[in-house]
Amino acid sequence: MRKQWPVVFIAASLLAACTSDDGQQQATVAPPQPAVCNGPVVEISGADPVYEPLNATVNQDYQRDGKSYKIVQDLSRFSQTGLAAIYDAEPGSNLTASGETFDPMQLTAAHPTLPIPSYARITNLANGRMIVVRINDRGPYGNDRVISLSRAAADRLNTSNNTKVRIDPIIVAQDGTLSGPGMACTTVAKQTYALPARPDLSGGMGSVSSAPVAATPQNDVLPVSNDTLKSDDATGAPVSSSGFLGAPTTLASGVLESSEPAPAPVAAPVTAPAPVTAPAAEPAAQQPAATPAPAANASGGFVVQVGAVSDQGRAQQYQQRLSQQFGVPGRVEQNGAVWRIQLGPFASKAQASALQQRLQSEAQLQSFIAVTK
Repeated sequence: MRKQWPVVFIAASLLAACTSDDGQQQATVAPPQPAVCNGPVVEISGADPVYEPLNATVNQDYQRDGKSYKIVQDLSRFSQTGLAAIYDAEPGSNLTASGETFDPMQLTAAHPTLPIPSYARITNLANGRMIVVRINDRGPYGNDRVISLSRAAADRLNTSNNTKVRIDPIIVAQDGTLSGPGMACTTVAKQTYALPARPDLSGGMGSVSSAPVAATPQNDVLPVSNDTLKSDDATGAPVSSSGFLGAPTTLASGVLESSEPAPAPVAAPVTAPAPVTAPAAEPAAQQPAATPAPAANASGGFVVQVGAVSDQGRAQQYQQRLSQQFGVPGRVEQNGAVWRIQLGPFASKAQASALQQRLQSEAQLQSFIAVTK
């Protein structure tokens, strides 16, 4: 009986060795933990997370500058906080680790160990802004940064090279469902809308007594609705909506409202015969009231401002890219220590509002309308 103790001791030691390994094996085989939300759910925009197979050539553990890097295998247990760098290379000058051409205007990022491609929610801990980025490159190296953001992502978060951020991965399943730490208290904004379901005609020619059953919207995909389209100006943006597009509500700080006169107090045409019988002094008093509207438009026009940066070269590069993408003229205007990036000018506010809608829907860019001098 005593001779069996060494055997039992050896077996117990081997069992302990198989399950320890600094907890790495336990973290690998444990089931993923669901994202926990203890606050209100917010909607964020950015890159649209879609399922993509991993790139086998860049998802192997590697060494660089004498340091070993292990690719994250369990995204459900990963979260990181640290300083973010800004990758400011010229468009098309480099290839990313995934083999794609680098584009600073895309919402992408480089990370040393997150899988490629993958998605993550980036939070600016200084101002609370959040966006979704697509990880498609490796880095940073040789500094104390934990992630490198494209210029577009950095501008959306309003980060600098000394901004602290938090990285929370988003797991995309093959069926498109999203999970992981990046989905805690978060929904990702969708830019598409589902049309109402088609009527069921399987019963023959149909019957007037049978009404089609309304389809229930799935998740955050909503049916198209025109309930909010109540604008008095058919060429402009909906005045009953909120946000930048001609909103009647209080505008956010830094948003300029056009000085265009309101359309309600329009005076009667001066060619009408009725004012002829009035005294000579009365037409003279009415004449200035009818002239401000043409004078305001003749003084310049309207421009759509999409941002302001401290570097003139980067501002011109950004303006030229947006002008080419949306087919409109643009300019860079200095204002103290910053350079304003503006598109236009346009002859009417309706044209500027139409470009605002395109910037929001096609590039998720916020902007405001300003009157040129």
